[in-house]
Amino acid sequence: MIEQFTPTLKYTKVLWDFQEQGWVKVNTDGVSRGNPGRSSIGFVLRNEEGDVLYTCGKEIQEGSNSVAEAKAIYEAMKFCVQHDYALIDLHTDSMLLKKALTGEWNPPWVIGTMVEDIRELMNRANVKLSHTLKEGNQLADHIANYALDNGPMECHGFEELDLQGRTLVNSDKLQCPCIRVSVARR
Repeated sequence: MIEQFTPTLKYTKVLWDFQEQGWVKVNTDGVSRGNPGRSSIGFVLRNEEGDVLYTCGKEIQEGSNSVAEAKAIYEAMKFCVQHDYALIDLHTDSMLLKKALTGEWNPPWVIGTMVEDIRELMNRANVKLSHTLKEGNQLADHIANYALDNGPMECHGFEELDLQGRTLVNSDKLQCPCIRVSVARR
């Protein structure tokens, strides 16, 4: 019977999307090695042409991945509000944070206060919140991991990114498809 089995492959094409005119796209990611353990955050702002406006990666207090994800969103939103970005397309690869911020799920107690703080910042701008797969969040992930491995990263444009960061931006701009493959069992 096992020799007769043919898995059905299902794939999802993941592309980094360009923004509408006037909107800034913000990708965020939090990393926790050990969960809980050493943690860092990363976020990147890009304009409608995919150009990097700002990136930030830094180590934060030890904690869980949920705390790191929440802190990344909080820091990104705080930066956007402080710099008068009014049209924000916010992307996270944390389904937990997306659902907690939209009120679909109750946040875990450890991030409850931070979720409220993020919502308050979101109310000060026009924010579209989306969950993205990790393949669509590679630059934010790279920045967060870079912060743990090499120290803080703060860039005000493409030229200030490291080689891997520039490669990820160029890949996004070329609309290079990333394929996510999973096996569906019958």
